[in-house]
Amino acid sequence: MSIEESATVTSNGRVTIPKEIRDVLGIDEGTTVTFEIHDDGTVTVSPQKDPWELLEEIQEVPRRTDKGVAELLPESKAE
Repeated sequence: MSIEESATVTSNGRVTIPKEIRDVLGIDEGTTVTFEIHDDGTVTVSPQKDPWELLEEIQEVPRRTDKGVAELLPESKAE
């Protein structure tokens, strides 16, 4: 999907993100957005995820170094 919209920068440096772009990105009033400038000069604008949402994502993916309770229990008792 490719969407291209234009917006004008105000004298205060503000830009209104076009509605179609906001709808696709899920940007609502109060959403914090991140601007990322790439080496080729392009800019990516993306909504910042809620910290709680990020925590849930991290918890969903077990790390390879994670040990199960069965492994930790003997180690805990030994100490």
